[in-house]
Formats: sequence, C-alpha cells, structure tokens
Amino acid sequence: MPLVIGHRGAPGHLPEHSLESYRLAIRMGADAVETDIVMSSDGVLVVRHENELSRTTDVASRPEFAERRTVRHVGDKVRGGWFTEDFTFAELRTLHAPTVHEPIISLDELLLLVAEESARAGRRIGLHIEVKHPAYFAAAGLPMVQPLLQTLRDHGVDLPGKRVWIQSFDPEFVRRMDPLTSLPLVQLVDETWSRIDCHAIAAYADAIGPRRTMVLGADGAVRPLLAEAHRAGLKVFVWTLRGPVSAHRAMLAAGVDGVFTDYADRAVEALARSVVGEPA
Repeated sequence: MPLVIGHRGAPGHLPEHSLESYRLAIRMGADAVETDIVMSSDGVLVVRHENELSRTTDVASRPEFAERRTVRHVGDKVRGGWFTEDFTFAELRTLHAPTVHEPIISLDELLLLVAEESARAGRRIGLHIEVKHPAYFAAAGLPMVQPLLQTLRDHGVDLPGKRVWIQSFDPEFVRRMDPLTSLPLVQLVDETWSRIDCHAIAAYADAIGPRRTMVLGADGAVRPLLAEAHRAGLKVFVWTLRGPVSAHRAMLAAGVDGVFTDYADRAVEALARSVVGEPA
C-alpha cells in the first residue's frame, strides 16, 4: 500500500513545520510526516524548510536583530537576509510567522510529538527527515551528520523498522550516510539532474524522491523513471502533491510507493477510493 506522507505537516490547512500542522496530518490518517532540518548557531537541529528566515518569520521587523542581516551563498544561490546559523535556538524561539504565533520547533520536539501521536493512534507514524544544505552547514562549522544520528539514537529510532527515512538532494551527503546508518536513505532528485542512473543510486540509497512531473506527465502518461527505479530495487516517493483528490488518485494509480502531500486528507481519501474501486 502506498504511503501518505504529510509534507511539512498539513500546510494546506495550518502553517507548515508547526507542531499543530504535523499533528493534524497524522490525525487525518497520514502514514508518515516529512520535515526539513537546518541548524542554529548552538548546534540545535531546527525544523525549517530554509535557513533564511525573513520569508517565514517576523525577523525583519525585529530591531534587536537588524545588524544580523547579511548575504550568504547557500547552495547555488546568493541570498540576503537573516540565517538560522546566526541565531541560538533560544533566539529563534522568539520569532514568529507574520500572521500567526507558531514557534519554531526542534527535531527533538517533532520526534516527541510523533511518538506521542503513535501511542495515541496505536500505530507507528513514520518520519521522513530532509537534511537541508549539509555541505553549507559543515563548511560553517556546523556539521549535521553526528547531531542527527545522535538525536535519532536518543529517541530510539535509529534502527530499521522505526519508519524513519533520511533524505537529501545532496548526493555526496546521502552517500556519506550510507555506511554510517542502517536507516533507509532517499536520494531526492529534480529536473536539474542531467542524468538519473537508478542502478548507481541503488548502490547507496533505498529510494528516490522525484518531483511529481518526473513520474506523471501533464498528459497523464507515466514517465519511464518509475519503472527504472523499481527495476533497480528503489522505492519511489513523489513530491509534492497539492491538487484535488483526483490528482492524488492518478499519482497513486501510477504505482508509486508514497506521496508527499500538503493535503494528507485528500491523499487518504484518494487511497480509500482506490482500495474500494470507486470510479474516478
């Protein structure tokens, strides 16, 4: 059965990366939730899609932090703004989204919530952890590998069977993780890859995570990548679904192993309709 994975929680309904958003996705019936992690200056793994803060917080209106505005080269982009690695986690906790007061949370807090909701639901909720810009943080003196592995050990979810997946767009990082953990690994991919060699990826990862258009075209045709990945022994988790129930059904019918979705309720409904054979 394909997995329904709440992408950053349930951002179609509540602010992304908030505890309430993750809780809602789980209570809607998601099999797992997905998070992104960056780092604070004091080495805390922070749940955030990007390390630049001005798009999602009120940091630009906070005079006490004005002097921390800077310009950084992150990945292949030059960005101006305020960055998590220049703030302690305690300082990050004082920032809020512009319209709602949802505190920034840590990976520790999310793991506690997943454990709590698993116990409440009587089923183990999975967690997909995307490591953002690992080479950038390592170069800044904030390597993420050991803090991540130690955090997972501390929560008792560092072994297969705990439904925890580690993923990244950075192939060097995923390759480095392979001998360091027995947890399954996901190589995220997009159209910027000149060539996707599924058999080569299978040497160090357990799954690929392609953009949805790389699996199912606008014409409804299933792209060759899905079959190629399955022949190589890789699972395929597709990102990110935001369309109606029918769009979720089409992707599930293509034969993927899971979908990252902003609307866990739509994916759960789509899967239920597929199981009972309801016409589209």
